[in-house]
Amino acid sequence: MRKRRSVLAAILLSAMALTTACGGSGGTTETSGGGNVQAEAGSEAGNTGEETVVQIGQTSEVANLNPTIQPRTPDSNVQCMIFNYLVIPDEELNYVGDLAEGWDVSDDGRTYTFHLRDGVKWHDGEPFTSADVAFTLTSLAAPTYKGGADSRIVSIVGAKAYQEGSADSVSGITTPDDKTVVVELEEANAAFIGNMYTCILPKHILENVDPGTWDTDDFNRHPIGTGKYKFVEWKSGQYIELEKNEDYFGTKPSIDRVYVKFGDETTLTASLINGELDVLYGLSASEIETVEAMGGVRVEAYDMLSVYYIGLNQLNEDLSDLKVRQALAYGIDKDKIVATIYGETGYVQDSIFPSNHWTYSDDVTKYPYDPAKSKSLLEEAGYTMNASTGFYEKNGKTLHLTYDLVTSTDGNSVAQLIQQQWKEIGVEMEIIEQDFSTLAYTKLFPSDDNGSPRRVTADDFACYTLGFGMEADPDEYRMYLTTADAPGTWNFVTYSNSKVDELFEKQLYSTKPEERAACYHEIGKLISEDVPWIPLYGKKSLAGVSEKVQNFAADFRGITFQIEKWNIAQ
Repeated sequence: MRKRRSVLAAILLSAMALTTACGGSGGTTETSGGGNVQAEAGSEAGNTGEETVVQIGQTSEVANLNPTIQPRTPDSNVQCMIFNYLVIPDEELNYVGDLAEGWDVSDDGRTYTFHLRDGVKWHDGEPFTSADVAFTLTSLAAPTYKGGADSRIVSIVGAKAYQEGSADSVSGITTPDDKTVVVELEEANAAFIGNMYTCILPKHILENVDPGTWDTDDFNRHPIGTGKYKFVEWKSGQYIELEKNEDYFGTKPSIDRVYVKFGDETTLTASLINGELDVLYGLSASEIETVEAMGGVRVEAYDMLSVYYIGLNQLNEDLSDLKVRQALAYGIDKDKIVATIYGETGYVQDSIFPSNHWTYSDDVTKYPYDPAKSKSLLEEAGYTMNASTGFYEKNGKTLHLTYDLVTSTDGNSVAQLIQQQWKEIGVEMEIIEQDFSTLAYTKLFPSDDNGSPRRVTADDFACYTLGFGMEADPDEYRMYLTTADAPGTWNFVTYSNSKVDELFEKQLYSTKPEERAACYHEIGKLISEDVPWIPLYGKKSLAGVSEKVQNFAADFRGITFQIEKWNIAQ
C-alpha cells in the first residue's frame, strides 16, 4: 500500500510540473486561460489584500445553472451560492426559513401561509416578491416542464389540472400581497414543507420563457438569483466565476470572489497540493495520506445522507429473474470493498435508506457474501456452468452484464472488485466508464431520434452504480421506486411493486412521524426482498482543504452551502 501511494505521489508531482508548464506557456486556450485565472486571483488576494479569492475544484463540470433542471451535486455546489430556497433544512434536519421568514399551517394541515423576508433583491436590482414564488411553483406544474421537480408540487390544489392542460393556473397558489404566499393542498401532506426546499426563480426574467425550453435557455449560463454570490462568467471546460453580492439579505460571506474549476482528478489534486486550488470537492479516499503528507493541506470529512448502490434493469432478460438479482447480491463482499477502498470513512449499507436517517431500519433482508449461495441460485434459475469459460450460460448465452459508472478513482476501484467477485460466481461483467452527463442523458434519461424523452429499454444498460443523496425529504425516493410508465421517469430500473406504491402514497399523507417511519421501514424491507437496487455502502464525503481556508464548514447540504462561514487567511 505504501509503495502504491509513493507512486501516486510521484504521478501527482509530475502532473504539477505539467500544470505549471501549461499555465506558463502559450499552449491551448483552455489551459492558458485557467492558468491566468490562478495567477490573477493569487496576485490580487496575496499582494494587495484588497480582495479575497477561493478556488474550488470538482471533477464534473456543471451541466446548467437553473436549479430546477435535474440538478446534480456538481450543479448544486454552484447553484446554492447563486440562489435561495423558500425553506432550508438546518443541521438537525429541521426546516427553517430562507426566503420565507416563517410560515403558518392551518389546523387541518392543508393550508400553508408563507411570510417572505423584506429587503431581498435579485442580482439585477429588481425586488423579490411573492410573485416570484408563485411563478416558480406554478412553472414546476407546467404541462411542458421536464426538469424533474414536479413531484414537489403535485399535492397542491389545481396542480394536476394545470399540468394536464385543463386549467390556466394552479388555483391552490395565491398571493394576497407582495410578502405573502398561500398554498392550499389537496390533503395534509407530511412531505410538503420539505418539498419547499426549492430554489426560487425570477419571474421578471423567465415569465415569457416556456418551462419546456428552460434546459436550453440562456438563463442556464447567465443566471440571476438572490444568493450570496452573483454570477460573473462561465468558461466551458475551465471554471465558473462568482463575485460577492454586496446587497445580500443574510449573513454576507467574507470571501469576495469564487472560482469553481473543472478538471480530471489527478490534475486537480496536484493543483491543490501546489497551492493553485484551495478546496477540492470529492477527494478520493485513496489519496488521503498522499495529500496530507504534502503539508499545507488538510482533509475534511463530513457526513452525507447518501447510499451508494447498484441499479438493476428489470427489463434485462437475466435481471428480470429475482434469483439472478439475489445471486448478484450474495456475490458482493461489501466488507472487503469498504475496508479496501474507504477504510474508516466508509460503512456497509444493507438498506436503501441511509443508516444515519430516521427512515432506516435494520429489519431488511441481508445478503452476506456467500459465493456458494450465488451459484446455487443461478443454477436454480436454469443457468449451467461453461467449464471452458468459467461463466454461467442459459440457452447458449453467457451471463454477461454491463456495469455503467461515472469515472472516478474510487468508483473504478469498487467496480474492479465487484467484477472480480462476480467472476468468481460465474458472472461476466463489463465495466463501462463515462462522465455523469453521458450516463444520465444517454442511458438513464434516453431520447428518441427526435430528441424527445423515451422510456428505458433492456438495451440501454444492465447495471449502473450511483450514489443516492437525500436532499429534502425521503419522499424523493418515491419517484425512483414507484411504478411509472412515462418517458423520462426517474424509475430507471422500471421496478414495480403495488405494495411499495401504496406505502409511498400512505407515508405522504401521514402526519404522525411514527406512522411515516413505519411506512419507510416496510418499504425498505420490501425493496430488500425484491432487489431492484443492491445497496453497497455509505461514506463520508471528503474534501481537500488548503490551510489558508479557515472555518471550513460543509455537511449533507453541500460543500459550499455554508461558504459564508469560510475565511481566507491573508
